[in-house]
Amino acid sequence: MSAAQHTRFASPVTLLREWSERRDQQALHEALFLGFTVDLPFLEKVAIPVARGLGARTAVIGDATQGLYDPVDVRMAGRSYLHGLASCRRAFHPKVVLLIGEHACRFAVGSGNPTLSGWGANDELWTVVETEDDDSHALLADLADWLDALPSAVELAPWSASHLTELAALLTERHVNAPAGPEPGARLLHNLQESLLDQLPLGPVDELHAYAPFVDEAGHALSGLVGRLTPRRTILGLQPRWSSYDAGAIKRALGGFDAQIRFLEEIRMRHGKFVEWQAGGRRYALTGSPNLTRAALCTSTRDGGNCELAVLAADTAPLLPEQGRPTSLASLTGRTIRPFESTGHTLVLLGAKTDSEGLHVSLAHPQPLPVVISTSPDGSPGSWTQTGTIPAGASACSFPLPEVPGAAVRATCARPDGTTAASAVVFVYSPVHCARRHSADSGPRLRYDYTAQTLFADARAARRFETDLLRLRELTAGTAAPRVSPVGEATAGSVTSSGVDRWDAYLADCRRMIGAPLTDLAFGTSQLDLPQAPSSRWIVSAVTVGVREEDDEEHEDETEEVDLPTTSEPLAPYVAPEQRARCRAWAQRWVGALTGPASLAGPASSAAAPVPVRLLVANLYVQLLAAGVWDEQDQSWRDGLSRLLEALRSEDLEGEAEHDAPPETRRRLDTVAAVVMTLLVQDATFSGGGEHDVLAARAWHGSKAMIARAEPAEAEDLMIPPERALARVASWSEVDRLIALAQENDPYVEVVEGLTAAGWSVTCEDGLWEITGSFGNPLPVVAKAAERLGRHHSDGVLVRARSKNRWAFMAWADPYLVLLNPPARVWRTYQVRLPATPESRFSGGDLSAVPGRVGSPTPLPKGPPEALRKILSKTGLPYPELVSRLFTLDP
Repeated sequence: MSAAQHTRFASPVTLLREWSERRDQQALHEALFLGFTVDLPFLEKVAIPVARGLGARTAVIGDATQGLYDPVDVRMAGRSYLHGLASCRRAFHPKVVLLIGEHACRFAVGSGNPTLSGWGANDELWTVVETEDDDSHALLADLADWLDALPSAVELAPWSASHLTELAALLTERHVNAPAGPEPGARLLHNLQESLLDQLPLGPVDELHAYAPFVDEAGHALSGLVGRLTPRRTILGLQPRWSSYDAGAIKRALGGFDAQIRFLEEIRMRHGKFVEWQAGGRRYALTGSPNLTRAALCTSTRDGGNCELAVLAADTAPLLPEQGRPTSLASLTGRTIRPFESTGHTLVLLGAKTDSEGLHVSLAHPQPLPVVISTSPDGSPGSWTQTGTIPAGASACSFPLPEVPGAAVRATCARPDGTTAASAVVFVYSPVHCARRHSADSGPRLRYDYTAQTLFADARAARRFETDLLRLRELTAGTAAPRVSPVGEATAGSVTSSGVDRWDAYLADCRRMIGAPLTDLAFGTSQLDLPQAPSSRWIVSAVTVGVREEDDEEHEDETEEVDLPTTSEPLAPYVAPEQRARCRAWAQRWVGALTGPASLAGPASSAAAPVPVRLLVANLYVQLLAAGVWDEQDQSWRDGLSRLLEALRSEDLEGEAEHDAPPETRRRLDTVAAVVMTLLVQDATFSGGGEHDVLAARAWHGSKAMIARAEPAEAEDLMIPPERALARVASWSEVDRLIALAQENDPYVEVVEGLTAAGWSVTCEDGLWEITGSFGNPLPVVAKAAERLGRHHSDGVLVRARSKNRWAFMAWADPYLVLLNPPARVWRTYQVRLPATPESRFSGGDLSAVPGRVGSPTPLPKGPPEALRKILSKTGLPYPELVSRLFTLDP
């Protein structure tokens, strides 16, 4: 089966998602992403992990001057995928997604760059080819020819060129061996040797429609189009503020024709480019990467134009929206040509590769002066060291010492005028680390595929999930069932990943165990919620409508605008009121399946569940709290959180360490524990005596070491805005404060935190604790502080509580308590034995009701009572100084 149409997705990301959900679990062998503007951190969130998890050898190639990334934000290039740069005299401008599996293939060509805008936010046009059962399609044969010819027209590093020619050979072999299909309904056009305009049919045509976000400053492309097609009527689509055009140039190009302007809505950036015309009762369309510019349409790459890729199809649905404000050509005014800001990289470093022979680097062009090559582990400032020099006149060089895969590399060269040229940063590519992985994939896994929303809304799915958890816990606890390992099981011919690729491989194994959606949820690697098109369906034809972009096209000098920054934050799930009771019950049962005795398991069931499962259940629980599933008076969620925290810190983590789990796993565990503890301590203190206080204190002391290692950024996905009624959420500041608290070595830090949480200020100077705040009666406050601070003062504690008009002082050393309660200037001594405490004795604030007084009150001038004298001798504070400080500070 083969088809050049698609009806389900509005972004190339969905091609990967659908592949990961295939019922036949077919492995993905190759993944290729081409674009003008490339956002590597974005791809490393939404595409690379999925492709690598499916086993694919992956490559990303973009224009050498248009990378949208800071090198310190790129963590997988060279280690998990090939990142290549392409250079030509103008813009390297094709947009391609290619997925090749064992028997199936997916190919998308269109207008969207591999960025958040291009794959989600903008209005793009895509053509999608699907093949199954070793079938092929004419567009795939055309793609093979283009990939094979590309290295002869565009400057590429030798290893990037070899990668593309290998893909071309795979496609050619599949096409030759495939059964004959129907006559092709579409053609893939490129401009490597001949301009796209010269490949269009000659007119006349009945009507011509055109749109692109960039119309060249001089109108050459429009003049060429109407000159070749000679339309009887022309309509040019523009977005009045967002399109780049010059009204005068458009008037000169279309002035001799029946032409009209249609101003389109500006709800979203229309980045899809097309030229469509009607002739002889049929509609034709050219879609893909070219804008309405001379370098894109009218010039070949060989002659100094862009490198473009497009689809020419017949019998297509209309692409120019009917909605819009028609405007006569004569009334068009204005100039919105946006100035291009060059990256300034006149020195182009195409790539770097490491192998057993050393480090190899490749320039686009030789330089008249020597070029210095420097490397850095991560591209951060101050971390660069010089590796060697490329001689003058050479475009490539090898250095004998291999470099770490993924390391950053840059080139610098002195100019004749004394200034220095610097290249963009590239990343050391290791063919071994980026090779396609093979796996027997025989480890234990969940029997069904789940998503969070399914678990929250479908009772049967929730019930199956509980059973699956118990079963998975049993299988992974037994010695015959392997745990999730960071490297896939080797098979014949497979490439074993080394330590630098452990995280990627570990996530891939987790996805096989619990599925991609739940793995993304457990580890906070969930793909961005890309904005979807207003209509979720594609037009059933060779040309299909997708999503629009605003980040990438060229002016007359064939350059593209800067990608607009886009932010995202985790959203709280929605749970309908009638489903909340059921969700509460299932949440507790999932925790029980994770932490309690497993009914399906044998004696080995005492072992903890695998780390991904523990993280998953913790994440689901936090999501339900953010959804407001528990009523305000229902505090039953605290017990579940406490048990989850105990599971996260399980001693069984030592077993995970033996399986070489990557450090990212430990960091995620620590930070999820910090989020869970933050929720648990809300409306509770570590030093209180209430039920919630005791539960929080117990959990805190057991998990404090984990929380001290946590980094808030590792669990940012769990810091959900409080969007739902009754939501319980942990903010970044709360989590950060708790981590700082765990890192304190002060034994009193928990007590101080609890007193501070009550709204009081706590200080200590030379052995005297001062508690200040707004309270009417200081007796209950000073008693509470004395008891809690006294737990860490075996020799006794001195505390004063002071509000605006009143204060009280206590000296406490179990079992004796000495009180000074102005305006009375006498010492009162009490004996407080368990189960009583100072807090319980003085909580009412009425001295007449407090039992246990020892002897008569002692006036201040007579000196300290015996109990106070002993405490002062151990604290080293003289009695006169104590009295002086108390009454000097007395307002």
